[in-house]
Amino acid sequence: MPCPGRGHGHRNRTSHGNGTHHGYKEVRCNPDVVLSALLSDNHGAIYAFSGSNYWRLDSSKDGWHSWPIVHQWPKGPSTVDAAFSWDDKLYLIQGTQIYIFLTKGGYTLVDGYPKRLEKELGSPPGTSLLAVDAAFICPGSSRLHIMAGRQLWWLDMKLGAQATWTELPWPHEKVDGALCMEKSLGPNSCSANGSGLYLIHGPNLYCYSNGEELSAAKALPQPLRMNSLLGCSH
Repeated sequence: MPCPGRGHGHRNRTSHGNGTHHGYKEVRCNPDVVLSALLSDNHGAIYAFSGSNYWRLDSSKDGWHSWPIVHQWPKGPSTVDAAFSWDDKLYLIQGTQIYIFLTKGGYTLVDGYPKRLEKELGSPPGTSLLAVDAAFICPGSSRLHIMAGRQLWWLDMKLGAQATWTELPWPHEKVDGALCMEKSLGPNSCSANGSGLYLIHGPNLYCYSNGEELSAAKALPQPLRMNSLLGCSH
């Protein structure tokens, strides 16, 4: 059944060659694929972003299709540098701009957004961030972690723009995306049956139990393959 705006109709097939499935794996399992952000919402949907597209990670029953970001988040950013969800809202960051979407009955951009990141969340002491590499909040917490280059901070979302950014130690020089989950992302993921913190950098996936373990780590853990999140076996 064609689904307008979701790429199941004939109009979208030209973007995937002849519309058959063997092209999808070649794209998502290509070693050159780099993810820019990971995200889960309060309904359990899990997304990975790359360029102007995204994959749905928690369900592959319809195949591992990638879709344009604009299809799921109308009026949203063209690309996503970092993403997180909190208090039934979803936050997408592109450059110095932050977009907030309500998650009830689909994704609806909140009036007045996007805004500058520092207007919404404040900024580190004496620093004006030009870009954010990754962000995450663990389920049940209001503690937002933000990564930019070699630096990692946390702040309390309940305080909004008045929050104090506190820098934390961590062993990474840079990451591309982060996600803190209550449930497993499958047998090839960080945790087969429980919560976990996922950090991605290039082709590598790094696993931690939570933000406290990340901050206490003195060296990087043995990496897994990032594309295992996309259902790739090699």
